[in-house]
Amino acid sequence: MKFSFDKEWLERHADSDQSLEIAAGSFSFDQVPRAMGKPAGDPAAEPRVVAFGRLINLSRRKRGWSIEDLAESSRIDVSEAIRIEHDPAYIPGPRTVYQLSTALDLPREQMLQLSGNMLVRDRRLGEQAVKFAARSESVEKLSRQEHQALEEFVRYLNESM
Repeated sequence: MKFSFDKEWLERHADSDQSLEIAAGSFSFDQVPRAMGKPAGDPAAEPRVVAFGRLINLSRRKRGWSIEDLAESSRIDVSEAIRIEHDPAYIPGPRTVYQLSTALDLPREQMLQLSGNMLVRDRRLGEQAVKFAARSESVEKLSRQEHQALEEFVRYLNESM
């Protein structure tokens, strides 16, 4: 089956939905600010990636899961789950982010933005991520403040979908 779309039709549809990405070829690299698992030099990227790792950590602990449980539920390697939670310079691939968002019931597009896989379109997401990262501290048990920070941040992510 062959599809035929003219340029005007594509532009009209691209303009009608701001949340969609239009790309040609195999992948749109302008939306991916990553290079070989390292931050792309965007000074605002690191706090988001830290927030991503903390969000994964706190969401996992809230469920009472071990790191092995998280890896099994999301079908990723245990070593990658550890890197996500503990290495702020590590940017997981889009597949991993998709698997984690599914396992932890978190919104995919926002998770891709937080993880450093997509450019952040909403400035407030970056601000909320920094605020969340500053308020959450890795400890064995979630403190009341961490639990509240986690709930507020997840609520914001779900509202911005």
